[in-house]
Amino acid sequence: MKGLSSITQIYFNFIALTTLSFISLYISPFSIHVCGNIMCGLSLPVDYAFWFRSVPIKFGLGVLKEIGYDVSKFAVKNALIVTDNFLRENTKVVEEAVSSLSEKNVVVDVWDGVEPEPSHSSILNGIEFAKKKSYDCIIGLGGGSAIDTAKIINLYTTYPTDFLDYFVQPLGKGLRVPGPLKPLIAVPTTSGTGSETTSVAVVTFPEKKVKFGISDDHLRPSLAILDPLVTLTMPQKVTAATGMDALMHAIEAYTTISYYAKPAPPTVAERPVYCGSNPITDALAESAITLIGKFLPRAYSNGNDIEARSSMHIAATIAGLAFGNAGVHICHALSYPIAGEAIEKGVKVPHGLAVSITAPATLRLLTPYLVEKIGNISYLLGFKEYDVEVWEIIINFMKILDFPNGLSEIGFRKSELHVLAEKALLQKRLLSMSPVHVNVKLLERILEESFILW
Repeated sequence: MKGLSSITQIYFNFIALTTLSFISLYISPFSIHVCGNIMCGLSLPVDYAFWFRSVPIKFGLGVLKEIGYDVSKFAVKNALIVTDNFLRENTKVVEEAVSSLSEKNVVVDVWDGVEPEPSHSSILNGIEFAKKKSYDCIIGLGGGSAIDTAKIINLYTTYPTDFLDYFVQPLGKGLRVPGPLKPLIAVPTTSGTGSETTSVAVVTFPEKKVKFGISDDHLRPSLAILDPLVTLTMPQKVTAATGMDALMHAIEAYTTISYYAKPAPPTVAERPVYCGSNPITDALAESAITLIGKFLPRAYSNGNDIEARSSMHIAATIAGLAFGNAGVHICHALSYPIAGEAIEKGVKVPHGLAVSITAPATLRLLTPYLVEKIGNISYLLGFKEYDVEVWEIIINFMKILDFPNGLSEIGFRKSELHVLAEKALLQKRLLSMSPVHVNVKLLERILEESFILW
């Protein structure tokens, strides 16, 4: 594609990588047959298959103005926009969406009670608001917190039950979502969470000092609208945190357990959402890592750099496609208790910081098991020779983005690391995707090496 601009080349790459966005794939190099509810044929202790799922995606400068047209195709009459007060009061993003919807005769209400790293109480308030009217579409407009909140409001207004019932054990009952939900439109205004492509929603439980997620295919949005223009007002600190979140999504997806090595479920119906790293998610992860390595520092240093903003917006979604299928593992499992316990100290740790602060130690630990992939991450981040260790590159990124120097700088004491490790072990859904066996001792080692990073 010689002669094309950088953004145009990225568009072509993105289209090529998301050719499979509208289909589900189930690929197995072995002929494993299904007999009733029991896998038979070859007697393997693993599920030698992978799958790929996504949502329809619209990307382009100014496409938010088309949301009315897009929503009208779902035959929507009453829509609820789920957003936060800052976005509503300080930008024209919400106003523009409402205007576009109104032009297509969609009646719109706005609930702006979304919290950063949303607590269960804030989401319950949103559910109660949504119950007052019969909405036939939910629109998550904002960062990952807004989109996750919209997913859960959609779930509990469609299939009401006790709030904990859909959460995995030991927190809840682990109930499966009974069926399809109302159309959910995701419009991310940050470039990091990838929530616009995934079937996961994460909630903070402050009294338990931990986060837990609901994971079910029915939570996946019906459409993702990606307009880089809405990211121009993103504050520098948010750019940094969400950008590192996107990077960790790509790196963890790239280093999850291989799809052919994950344990076999009791039945096909009980297959988890995450399927492990595979050729499709690896290609996506590699593309995302490359883009983030090149454009995150630029987007951070100059928020009006439209090429950098556009590239980061695409990268976050590509990373979301990767981890939404392959999964994430150790760093994300540790991030939940880190953020949860920090709240008790009066510190609100952004998810991107909580997940990346243990990345150098985790990658150092994984290197003997994933030599080629770990080395390749360094290459993808722009270091063409393997003489620079990937954890050194991540630490350098953290310095550039003015991140704190390890857990010690966000208020933790070494005596508290064991509690963090114990609580991280509760994240069985995530840790099941680790390429190595995880126990308390391993997690404590990672936390100790993350106490002071440089």
